Amino acid sequence: MNKRVVSFFKGVAFAAASMALYVLALWLVITLLLLVVSMEEGATNLTGYAVPLTQAMVLLAQGVGFRAGAVTLSIIPLGLTLLLIWLLSAIARKRSLPVPAYFGGLLVWLVMNAAFTYGVSVSLLDDTIHVLLKTGMVFTAAYLIGTIPASQAWHTVSQFFHERMTPGLRRTWTLGLTLAGTLLAVYMVAAGIDLVVWIVYGYDAVQRVFELDAMGTGSRILTSICTLAWLPNLCLWSLSWMFGAGFHIGDVAHFTLWTDHSDGLPGIPVFAIFPQALTNDGLRTVLISLPLIIAVVCATAFMLSPTGFAIRAPHAQDDRQTLMRKAVDFAYPLGACSIAGVLVSLASSCMFAVSNGSLGRHRLAHVGVDVVSSTRAVAQPTMTGLFAVWAAVIVFDTAIYGLRLGWMRLRPAKESREPSAQDDGKTMDVQPTPRVVNSAPITKEEQDDNKSAD
Repeated sequence: MNKRVVSFFKGVAFAAASMALYVLALWLVITLLLLVVSMEEGATNLTGYAVPLTQAMVLLAQGVGFRAGAVTLSIIPLGLTLLLIWLLSAIARKRSLPVPAYFGGLLVWLVMNAAFTYGVSVSLLDDTIHVLLKTGMVFTAAYLIGTIPASQAWHTVSQFFHERMTPGLRRTWTLGLTLAGTLLAVYMVAAGIDLVVWIVYGYDAVQRVFELDAMGTGSRILTSICTLAWLPNLCLWSLSWMFGAGFHIGDVAHFTLWTDHSDGLPGIPVFAIFPQALTNDGLRTVLISLPLIIAVVCATAFMLSPTGFAIRAPHAQDDRQTLMRKAVDFAYPLGACSIAGVLVSLASSCMFAVSNGSLGRHRLAHVGVDVVSSTRAVAQPTMTGLFAVWAAVIVFDTAIYGLRLGWMRLRPAKESREPSAQDDGKTMDVQPTPRVVNSAPITKEEQDDNKSAD
């Protein structure tokens, strides 16, 4: 009992310390931003708003939007969310917190976030119940990420499935998860590269917005740094745009590979980096085909590499049992491709959903991507590429096996004909050579001369 109580209070300290570190870092950045803005703009001291704004940003990072006058902000800064989850999970992993610590930490976490709802100077878009649900989900996700891989429960579950699953099924599941993670990682890297291209081409437009807003150098730098909190959102919007679905800023702007319509876009510097429509049909085709190309390359590597399934064509001398086993082995890559395709579809759908939000009530009420069309733009070519590679490998290996089998059957006949041809050649070419004996007749005088000589 005492051990559980101690664990409970460890969880209390864990949640309080994590929140203190996170809030302190966020408060320092916001205070510095407000101080620089007030100094450069000659306005009154704005640092007094640092505490309520920090509380509002902590809640916003956990999915709780707010409204301040005509401005509504519910776009989750996924950069801050990921930073918060990383902080909580890292501390939980380092301290190896047990289950009682989770309940103690969850209780304190909910109490602190509930207190923030009464300290903010803006109107929250969610009631207290929804605030507690959202913040509790973030804390729970971070705790599970940090503690489950090293927990006894995870070890027991893993051992249970390890004992009841065949090596082929375990390998299929592992490689399916790895393939899905690889595809998503490559997609996000491609989206990040595309976002860098946006920034390079939109640099001059951002400078013009800064000049129109009469922002000083310090304000420009800190504003750009603060924009990094929404960097994952921009990467997801870039991914949707690059694969053909596009994104929209309410009803005032819509960006795709074909159109770049905007009418009355707010003067926010980050909006100036949004891309123009592409006029090069070849480049547009390449971008739309990227998920298909990436899926083909990754699936081929996973199917043929020694660390993957190492699929090889059968040999001609393989017996029937070996051929059947190799034919069954093709089912494992099919299962891995199915797992990867489903996970990519689900993960992309969830990521696109959390990247959206609103900046207003009317024309800016819906900002972000169309979840359905964006998910289809990612998942459909991905699954097409995965299954196309699987089918192509089957056809290729079957063709190789057919060639090997045909060569094995033709080779003995060829070898049997070659010796007989050589024997026939020897019989025809070698003929007996007659022996020639030169015998001239000897006369009687020659015989008498020989005798006289003796």
